[in-house]
Amino acid sequence: MKKILLIFLILMIFTLSFKYQSVYLNFGTDSIEVIQNELKTVPVIISNVKDLYGFSFHIEFEPEFVSIESIDEGDFLKKDKNETFFLYKVDNERREIIIGASRKSKISGVNGDGNLIFIKFKLKTNNKTFFNFKEVSLKDSNLKDIDFISKNLTIYPQTTNIPKISVEPNLLTFRTLDQILEIRIKNIGKGTLKGSIYTKDDWIAIDKNTFEGNTTVYVAIKKVVDYEGLITIESNGGNYEVRVKFEKPTSVRIILQIGNQVAYVNNEPFLLPFPPFIKNGRTMVPLRFIAEQRGAQVLWYAQENKVLIIFNEIFIELWVDQNKNYVRLNGVFHSIEVAPYTYNGRTVVPVRFISEFLNGKVEWVDETKTVIINFDST
Repeated sequence: MKKILLIFLILMIFTLSFKYQSVYLNFGTDSIEVIQNELKTVPVIISNVKDLYGFSFHIEFEPEFVSIESIDEGDFLKKDKNETFFLYKVDNERREIIIGASRKSKISGVNGDGNLIFIKFKLKTNNKTFFNFKEVSLKDSNLKDIDFISKNLTIYPQTTNIPKISVEPNLLTFRTLDQILEIRIKNIGKGTLKGSIYTKDDWIAIDKNTFEGNTTVYVAIKKVVDYEGLITIESNGGNYEVRVKFEKPTSVRIILQIGNQVAYVNNEPFLLPFPPFIKNGRTMVPLRFIAEQRGAQVLWYAQENKVLIIFNEIFIELWVDQNKNYVRLNGVFHSIEVAPYTYNGRTVVPVRFISEFLNGKVEWVDETKTVIINFDST
């Protein structure tokens, strides 16, 4: 009985020792959580190897869920400063990454643990997916096969602390070449919002290509065109597209109604951030909406809490949340009935003030509590 137990223990130790010494190919972990559209890097790691001269393998993936951004060589094969050959191909049709590397010249292989490659990728959708090894070949310096154990990677979409993007507006309408308009990006979810901004239209200029956190993107146009362009925003909180067009100066008719969040501009409906309301007998409206529909440029100076509105040769300065019942028009101060202030995250002003200072005419229809603003083409 004792002999049987002794043999059993020896076999156990031998088996564990063999398992411990096995060459192990893996992604550093069995599973990871990834935020949609956020750039992620995973390594391919080898452990317990002796005399590794070269390797090749295919990694299966799902291109409908994963975008492979780049494949970078690790430092393991050249840990002793010798040069290597390194090749890879991302084949979306065959749904695989093909990778191969070897040391140069007739030298011995390398020993130990290290990184063979790094895969940089983005999760395109909130779907579970994977990286799976297949057709793996590890060679020693005599070009003999090295036995190994491999472990695949499961990729899960991150479901906690997820950012969520909010973008305003969804349409930029330019009426002059010297206009600069804004795209406002906010995170209305959790975590940190990160992303990129780009356009394929060479007549559109944007002031940044990447962002982190809430941000403002300034947009200009380089020439007059008669078709729409597109600005694409990709982020770990979702994707968004903003249309861009040039519209020749024309008359603008805006209809607003107290308590109604839908406004009409030349009979086209627009959703306001909140309905117009009455304060101290004055109809209060979102400043930016009126100014930008007129074709004016609106600039914000945070240090002074000041807004500057520019339209042709009209320059309007006003101060927000400072109880200043005046504005400056082309250098001359004018009083207004209600001081500009912040309401639901937007600067609000009396509708008659902003409309008439931008050369508009305002009509009040008492029966329906409706404001009609008419701007001519000048």
